[in-house]
Amino acid sequence: MSETVKIAEGIHWIGVNDFETHLFEALWPLPRGVSYNSYILIDEKVVLIDTVKGPFFSAYLDKIKSLLPAGKKIDYLVVNHMEPDHSGSIKVLKEAFPEMSVVGNEKTIDMLNAFYGVADNTFAVKDGEELSIGSKILRFYMTPMVHWPETMMTLEKTTGVLFSGDAFGGFGTLNGGIFDDEVDVDFFEDEVLRYFSNIVG
Repeated sequence: MSETVKIAEGIHWIGVNDFETHLFEALWPLPRGVSYNSYILIDEKVVLIDTVKGPFFSAYLDKIKSLLPAGKKIDYLVVNHMEPDHSGSIKVLKEAFPEMSVVGNEKTIDMLNAFYGVADNTFAVKDGEELSIGSKILRFYMTPMVHWPETMMTLEKTTGVLFSGDAFGGFGTLNGGIFDDEVDVDFFEDEVLRYFSNIVG
């Protein structure tokens, strides 16, 4: 899917599909590819939730720019998970938007510096802590070992949209739909089970 997808008012999916990678983490076959899911929240402040794998940054940046209102900047990047398919564009994203603050938990902040040399303009959040971005409020939940030690989830309280990272992940690209009534549910049920048993479990 090359377009963005509206999830709720002021919330869009801006992820990308990867048809080029044939083995996930060099182990698990990807006969129908995989998607890297990122989101943009537009309110008084503009927030990105996670990024995409590094080689797809150009397409990702195009999606961000297509939705970013004139005169607005990216205020925050929330990093729910540091695995490279979620965080692989952080360094170049920080170069594109140097004023952007990076939000994560303490383990995330340590890993940001170790992985990407990003140490400035970061701040750590704790379990249950909230961040107001205007009419929207983000609440952070620590979910360690789903499936890395720094993993967390972010809930946008006013819409009830949960950014759950890998917890409900699956293999396969999002071809023409993002909601379950728009996709081949039988295929994704099998791929979610395969993903959960090999990656999360």
